[in-house]
Amino acid sequence: MFYCLIFLFCLISGTISGDTKSPRIVIVGAGAAGIEAATKLLENGFENLLILEAEDRIGGRVNTVKFDNYVVDLGAQWIHGEKGNVVYELVAPLNITAHSVPNLPDVYTSTGELIDRTLSNNLTDAYFDLLYMEGSPVGDKCENSVGECFENKLKEHFMRHPELNETLQEQFLWLFEVTQIGFDPADSWHDISIDEFTNYKLCDGDQGVNWKERGYGTIFDILMKKFPNPEEELPVLNKTILNSEVTKIDYSNEDNEDNTVKITTLDGSEYKADHVIMTSSLGVLKAQYETLFNPSLPTKKIRNIKGLGFGNAGKIFLAFNDTWFDVKESNKVGYKILWSKEERQRLDSNPKTRWMPYALGVFFVEYKPRLLCIWISGKGARLMDDVSDEELLEQSEQMLYNLLSKDYNVSRPIAMIRSKWHKNKHFRGTYSFQSLETRRTNSSALQLSEPIIKMGKPIILFGGEATNADYFSTVHGAIGSGWREAERLINFYGKNNGKNVGTK
Repeated sequence: MFYCLIFLFCLISGTISGDTKSPRIVIVGAGAAGIEAATKLLENGFENLLILEAEDRIGGRVNTVKFDNYVVDLGAQWIHGEKGNVVYELVAPLNITAHSVPNLPDVYTSTGELIDRTLSNNLTDAYFDLLYMEGSPVGDKCENSVGECFENKLKEHFMRHPELNETLQEQFLWLFEVTQIGFDPADSWHDISIDEFTNYKLCDGDQGVNWKERGYGTIFDILMKKFPNPEEELPVLNKTILNSEVTKIDYSNEDNEDNTVKITTLDGSEYKADHVIMTSSLGVLKAQYETLFNPSLPTKKIRNIKGLGFGNAGKIFLAFNDTWFDVKESNKVGYKILWSKEERQRLDSNPKTRWMPYALGVFFVEYKPRLLCIWISGKGARLMDDVSDEELLEQSEQMLYNLLSKDYNVSRPIAMIRSKWHKNKHFRGTYSFQSLETRRTNSSALQLSEPIIKMGKPIILFGGEATNADYFSTVHGAIGSGWREAERLINFYGKNNGKNVGTK
């Protein structure tokens, strides 16, 4: 009877199974891809898994933090599209998001001159017509970069506006370049391959769905089933070890014969796994691929890591005691900045101010009426990381005063919080894009996603937004990649065992 009870206990606890033993799975990174991979695996009975997260929090490049009396998103902030977007499909029934208001920002010169709204709206519409046109705008004048294509086509449009002098044309071209490298975070729009337009799939619907009073971090409570019904929560957090930076992934199998992988973390801890799902950012892979893996990654994998683009975006949130910018009464979403060539050259001469011409504008924050957000695109976000908080606050105040003091009673901010993605070695930037180097080397997200297979077994799998061929650079792309890699393992064990291990 005693042995029967032991056997029954083992069956219930899962330590004995009619199938092969439960595979050991280590997920590197607790961002959107890693959390989704874990939830999908747990839902399908794969209990022997562990998430190693280098930061002291989950979320990755989704980072919702408290600021003033609100929460703000230092990373991903908006849900981009509705149809075919897994994030929107998850949140739509929960009444926790709102649609964007289709208003355009006012455009000011950096010295505070308001540009005629009819003119600025017309030029902005022309730019977005290019951005969202059906298919690729490739033609005889734009075979390589987005910058090459857009400059030619926008200059053609400028000719319809004789009121646009040469200085204003140059300023608007820079504004649109800074806008573009906010979408595709290159240093220049001449670094972005025109292939971006044919390979990235835009989800139909509102591109700026916001989280009302919440932040994007809510998605993790939804993925883990903690929200809206806490009693249904999956034990993802119990299987996550924070502050566990992975320093070595050894798949040489020199010390064992069962084809396992040994993972070592910065504190010297070691873990063995049958499978590793890598969800680190492409920035981390670029910085560490030579030292992180033993043996070295295959040549094809390295080519794709080096060939795909990965860049930066940054934010500065400012809190005020009042709403001097009239967010409730305004028919705008904020204020975009026209930087003159002379001003850009002057700011570029000082390492501490070189980031400033990459400030796209100052924007209202949905459902946070006392906040403004300065968006910094591309190279500027990387440069901003080297500026101290005190310097950044002073520069931001001066920027606001120069921009808006002729039309508004600009008050001083009472608090500031800023992003710092490039300098953080656990990210090295924000999201991926397709560069001219991507095109030259024939690299792709699809190739980056291919697992390393030994003896027919996928032992190192790759997830993260940069591995999603359709939705790279997005949270829904990251979630889709985590689902894909979990499904890869579920199908592998279904094929090899006759049925999925523990599938519900």
